[in-house]
Amino acid sequence: MKFFISVFCILLILASTGLPAANNATLDSLLMEIDNAVKNQNSYIGQRENYIQKIKTQLNNSGQTTESRYIIYSQLVNGYEAFQSDSLRKYSIERLSTAESTNNIAWIIDSKINLALVEAQRGFFQEAIDILDDLDRSLFSGQQLVNYYKACYDTYVYWVEYLEGFDTSSLLEKKQATQDSLIELLPEDSYDYAVYFGVKYMERGEFDTAEAVFQSMLSKLTSTNRDYAILTSLLANLYERKEDVETQKEFLALSALADIHGAIMENTSLRTLALLLFNENEIQRADRYIKKSMEDANFYNARLRNFQTARILPVIDRAYQQDRVRQQKMLTALLVTISVLSFFLLMTIFFLIRQMRKLAKAQKEIMEINSRLNELNTELKKANDQQSLTNKSLAEANHLKERFISNFLEICTEYIEKLEKFKQSVHVKLKVGQTNDILRMTSSTADSSKELKELYENFDKAFLNIYPDFVEEFNTLLRPEEQYIITDNTTLNQELRIFALIRLGINDSNKMAVFLHYSLRTIYNYRSKVKSKALDQKGDFEEKVRQLCS
Repeated sequence: MKFFISVFCILLILASTGLPAANNATLDSLLMEIDNAVKNQNSYIGQRENYIQKIKTQLNNSGQTTESRYIIYSQLVNGYEAFQSDSLRKYSIERLSTAESTNNIAWIIDSKINLALVEAQRGFFQEAIDILDDLDRSLFSGQQLVNYYKACYDTYVYWVEYLEGFDTSSLLEKKQATQDSLIELLPEDSYDYAVYFGVKYMERGEFDTAEAVFQSMLSKLTSTNRDYAILTSLLANLYERKEDVETQKEFLALSALADIHGAIMENTSLRTLALLLFNENEIQRADRYIKKSMEDANFYNARLRNFQTARILPVIDRAYQQDRVRQQKMLTALLVTISVLSFFLLMTIFFLIRQMRKLAKAQKEIMEINSRLNELNTELKKANDQQSLTNKSLAEANHLKERFISNFLEICTEYIEKLEKFKQSVHVKLKVGQTNDILRMTSSTADSSKELKELYENFDKAFLNIYPDFVEEFNTLLRPEEQYIITDNTTLNQELRIFALIRLGINDSNKMAVFLHYSLRTIYNYRSKVKSKALDQKGDFEEKVRQLCS
């Protein structure tokens, strides 16, 4: 109980005093600038609205040509860019309509590329891609092709952001391909080249190179335009990937300041900064920033930014409200919390006792299961030993079969050789005047041929009886067009018979020649011929034959 009360008191002191603020003077200074800029935001917005209003007044001038109206609409599009989505789309459509009425192909292309990007920023990604896909790129100028790829790339970036948490692999592939095409077209000293090539380095994990590219371009920009806001936002993303949170916050603050000073309502830096501050328990400032970000998103009125900000706003706002309530009710909560802790302590003790009982029961069951497993393992070992004995017996049986066939062949071969010698001896006797009956018996070779034929038939039957799949497995070693087709499953041809002898372990060509009554050259020719039909010309073909029907 004393331990729990001590822990609670420590937590209470930390909660009432808050966590130490970041000691980074630069970041503190930037955050104070943001606070002041937020207070004066209406003046920045007013300056931009006055600029837009001056352009609009030109539309009321009588005698405006269609070309002049196109230029005015282009200025309005630039004025509303990243400021107000609905008006931006309205004047983008007016610009396109005016361009089509002039039948100026270049203006039409520029207007469609611009409208596609506007649709993407509003969250209508497929519509944006459809507009871009409908364009004939053979009509593009060099800059129009650059603008086309920029619009495609930005569309895929917005789309991936919108589908965060879902599978976007196909979109990322298209984004990468578009990025590569774009980089090839951009001048190396341009702002766009620094942005897109730096992003490519960053995505590949080459952070130092990306940082050098971004920083070299950043020194050329003023701190109040949108290019500066985008570049500092990219640097913040770079330091996020490098897990340098403090530097990330500094560049997010620089980006957010540029957005506020430029009255840029289509922004992300302030929202991201609010989330980082919230994670560091700077709840009040995070709440102000996220609400400001939501106001900007509502003012800009594009579903992508509304959606992104709306996901974070309730979390931070709820935390802010809870923080205020917690501070207001601290003393009351202290007594309630002590009571609750006491209750939970008792519940914990009760729960631990129950769990200990369950654990003891589970341990007993585990011991019983282990005992059964040991019995099963013993039985399994016996079964494995029996299986090993069976396998050994089968191997011995196969070995006996092979020895039987080998002995059988040797006996038959010796018999035929003795028979031949006998016939030759008798024939010699006949020539020196022996009886006519003996001469008649030995002068015919029909008996020997018949005996050889029967011997080969018996060999084939015996071999195929032991290895019934020999021909089928032998064919798997040959190319399809060279495989053997045996209609009679009890006989082998000359070539197969040679390799049947090899399967039995008879590799000596002399023995094969004697058994088959072929010359050595014929044996060599048959062996070489069959080897040339093999699928694998590099392997040991005859060794593979010896492994058949294993």
